[in-house]
Amino acid sequence: MFAIVTTFPAVVYTVLLGAAVVYWLFVMIGAIHLDHADGAADGIADGLDHGHGVDAAGGDGHEAHGLAGIMEALKLRSAPASVVLSVVVLFSWIFSVLGAQAAAAVLPAPSPVLGAAKLAVFVLAPVLALFPTSIAIRPLAKLFAPPKAVASKDLIGQVCTVRTGTVTDRFGEATLEDGGAGVVVRVRVESGEKLSRGQQAVIVGYDDARHEFTVAPMDVLEDEEAVGDAKKAGSRRSG
Repeated sequence: MFAIVTTFPAVVYTVLLGAAVVYWLFVMIGAIHLDHADGAADGIADGLDHGHGVDAAGGDGHEAHGLAGIMEALKLRSAPASVVLSVVVLFSWIFSVLGAQAAAAVLPAPSPVLGAAKLAVFVLAPVLALFPTSIAIRPLAKLFAPPKAVASKDLIGQVCTVRTGTVTDRFGEATLEDGGAGVVVRVRVESGEKLSRGQQAVIVGYDDARHEFTVAPMDVLEDEEAVGDAKKAGSRRSG
């Protein structure tokens, strides 16, 4: 068993699993703040959340594909990315160990066939891990659900700061100042727009069904206000 977990492909996930254990130990002792550290993990997940397509009617549409589509279908966004990635690593390690053991039992060693089988195990392990991860995180998702008081139209008009790598029409989180550590809310922008980490935005709407806020970039609103002021000034001069 020791030889399996310390050789390819399991050794890669053994190292990642060890890093995840150390990370959560630091979270438990307070050396790392979960809300802040989770932003980095969300940045990794951003890379999977992309893809644009054309709908059946021929118009412009958006659709998830590949791993991003699987993540959306399995509701892997229901818990913080750091939690999801840690559980994915755990199941990837389990599948890689089992796969390596099975390959070593039925294939001669050393051989090119065994090497190819191990490479296949390495690639497939995290993909297969998504499915049990989806089941495992659903009870945990309730622990990380935002307070109901935050999901309110009373927040419309407030300024928030993007905490994830990007904010699109399908994914994103931002922080609202509350006098303490801040409140994290799910945010979206209109189709075609995009915000980056650290940008400020104004909450302009709320979706009750999805519990998501719609935000608009600060610079766009400022430009619209400037145009409005210029029109008012022109009207006064012409009057």
